[in-house]
Amino acid sequence: MAAAAAQGRAQAGEGAEEGSLQMVLLSTAVAVCGSLEFGTCVGYSAPAQAGIVSDIGLSNSQYGIFGSVLAVGAMIGALTSGRLADTLGRKMTMRLAAIVGIFGWLAIYLAKDATTLYLGRVLLGYCTGVLSYVVPVFISEIAPKDLRGGLAASNQLFICSGCSAAYIIGATVSWRSLVIVGLVPCAFLLVGLPFIPESPRWLANIRREKEFRTSLQKLRGEKADISGEATAITEYIESVQDLPKARIQDLFHSKNMYAVIVGVGLMVFQQLGGINALGFYTSYIFSSAGFSGKLGTTLIGIIQIPITLFGALLMDRSGRRTLLLVSSFGTFVGCFLTGLSFYFKAQGLYTQLGPTLALYGILAYYGAYSIGMGPVPWVIMSEIFSIDMKGIAGSLVTLVSWIGSFAISYSFSFLMDWNSAGTFFLFSATSLVTVLFVARLVPETKGRTLEEIQESLMAST
Repeated sequence: MAAAAAQGRAQAGEGAEEGSLQMVLLSTAVAVCGSLEFGTCVGYSAPAQAGIVSDIGLSNSQYGIFGSVLAVGAMIGALTSGRLADTLGRKMTMRLAAIVGIFGWLAIYLAKDATTLYLGRVLLGYCTGVLSYVVPVFISEIAPKDLRGGLAASNQLFICSGCSAAYIIGATVSWRSLVIVGLVPCAFLLVGLPFIPESPRWLANIRREKEFRTSLQKLRGEKADISGEATAITEYIESVQDLPKARIQDLFHSKNMYAVIVGVGLMVFQQLGGINALGFYTSYIFSSAGFSGKLGTTLIGIIQIPITLFGALLMDRSGRRTLLLVSSFGTFVGCFLTGLSFYFKAQGLYTQLGPTLALYGILAYYGAYSIGMGPVPWVIMSEIFSIDMKGIAGSLVTLVSWIGSFAISYSFSFLMDWNSAGTFFLFSATSLVTVLFVARLVPETKGRTLEEIQESLMAST
């Protein structure tokens, strides 16, 4: 069986190369509308703050709740995302998330009080919590192995694009008009889903053999030979389907612990590095450092997209580990420079240099994050869990990410009141620990099928 699977994998690579990538690219383009929606939800709060506080009459603490309840909704979405994706399928789960997102945006647009704003924000959180899991999983399950990293990294590219669109357009329109930017990706996702196939691995896992082969054939092209890839997938799925149904306690079984440690660890370090503090309070950070908040957020919006695109192009060349190591060192430098700017301001030193240090530090942070620590943890999460554990383990990893997002975004204002410089020095220290974690534990998954990754992980436990 092992020899047959190896031969199948070799034929799978050849079949994918000979086939057409048009349907894979179309399917990815539709799926990343969910990533674009994720980005607009996260990016909305920064440019909308002044308008909402003025029009609705929120206090700063109430607006802080508005910013952080997105993560509460996302935690609920994360808890249900794996089960939904395993039960309803990847496409139906994305469709459900888009519908919830539309209701969330409409609630915000029509809001006249804080309660309605909070409701809309929680609904958007649920939408992003589900999409943050199902989009990278769907892309990883449809992509050929030699393109999987780059295509999966497009998830982060479009998250950044959504954030950038919210930042840039939000600087010129009212907060109610900015809602339209969030509605557009939901509409595109709903329109595009009927035209793309379901994940063949999900179809194989629920024993819909005919639809599995039809889906795989569409993704690889009409003339592609899919027999080898289909055999490799079905043999692997048959090997795990005889196992008992996955339970939460199975996450802590020796054969799964390594993958759980890597997946959860990367999400913990991603959040403790401060990304959501900077994301939700970008304008406030720039203003506190003595730099224009609007200009700063616009510059971030401009640099994120090309740098994330560059990272996506490198994903299947340099590999996941290299990008993570370079990225985490870069976020260390960025946070350290920003911490220095606040330290100089507090001590009354180099008053002209402080705002410039803050600008370069935050831009360096975003640039480094966008090339590695932003996209790669989600790519690895979609690759390292076996098909039987993917729903439970993926939900856990996504939940951890959103718990970290809530904790950091909620506590950030208190940390800044405690010690602005110290806050960024803590973020920079976390990035240094991340370098050690990646160097020691994170496996390289570049150039392997999902089934080959599972074999190597099992061999290492």
